[in-house]
Amino acid sequence: MSGDKDIRGRDEGLTNLPLGVSVALGEITILVVVSALVKLVSDDIATMTILLFRYALCLPLLLATAVWQRGRSALSITKPRTLSIRITTGLISLACFYAALDLMPLSLVTVLFQTLTLFVTLLAPMMLGERVGWRRWTAVIVGFGGTLLLLNPAAGGWTLTGILLGLGSPFFGALMMITLRRLGRHDSPATTAVWHNGVGAMVFAVIVIVADAPLPAGKADMALLVAIGLLSSFQQFGLAFSHKLVPASILAPLHYLSIPMGIGAGIMLFGEVLTPEIIVGSAIIIASSIFILRRERQLRETGQR
Repeated sequence: MSGDKDIRGRDEGLTNLPLGVSVALGEITILVVVSALVKLVSDDIATMTILLFRYALCLPLLLATAVWQRGRSALSITKPRTLSIRITTGLISLACFYAALDLMPLSLVTVLFQTLTLFVTLLAPMMLGERVGWRRWTAVIVGFGGTLLLLNPAAGGWTLTGILLGLGSPFFGALMMITLRRLGRHDSPATTAVWHNGVGAMVFAVIVIVADAPLPAGKADMALLVAIGLLSSFQQFGLAFSHKLVPASILAPLHYLSIPMGIGAGIMLFGEVLTPEIIVGSAIIIASSIFILRRERQLRETGQR
């Protein structure tokens, strides 16, 4: 999830709006489908095992893409420190996301991940020394107010571990994005994606072996794990391709469509209930995040920080 952002292209000129938007919508749909599959198998299969299959089965398509784009330089990097931070924060973010799906409703985890923009704005002054004006600070406060409403602490029903994991995923995703902003982009996105998924596969293979986590015995579980891995590779490819066709500033708001899609999948597949807190809290988070994105775009266009 957040680690996959490394393969996005730059915010370049418009090339093909209909195709780019169509690819982005397909990528978002796959992302929600993968999240639903992860939740479906999480009762029977350890999160570390799911992550192992997810990372390992992403590699073939991503490696083929990197070789096609860069040839013999497919694995060549120039900034190992930058890459190591990308990988570390990305792995933790996705691990938190998958673990949260095991403990929390799909709809809630999907909404919580969209607080990533709020975390970036919150952390940027401390880590980058960026100036954040009162408008964006207000949007951050309102957005996190929507998060509290969404979680509805007074009503209970959520585990503390689940909440921490659900918020940990966007938090570490935000750290990755801030690191990219601070250190710049020096290596090929395709190469970065290969390294990220390759290291992820090795890390979780070691964890599975050390923890002696059982591998799936049934054909159905194995098929679902394969589907998670293969679909994730197409999701990453679609993410990269869509950003080559359409500027990121146009595509960013589309990713909030994952919220109604995730809520719908949760209701249909897992019997989750759509509460007023989820509706209002989600609306507040989306509105606050989109305001921040639009405000940052305005500041870039006027040459301000």
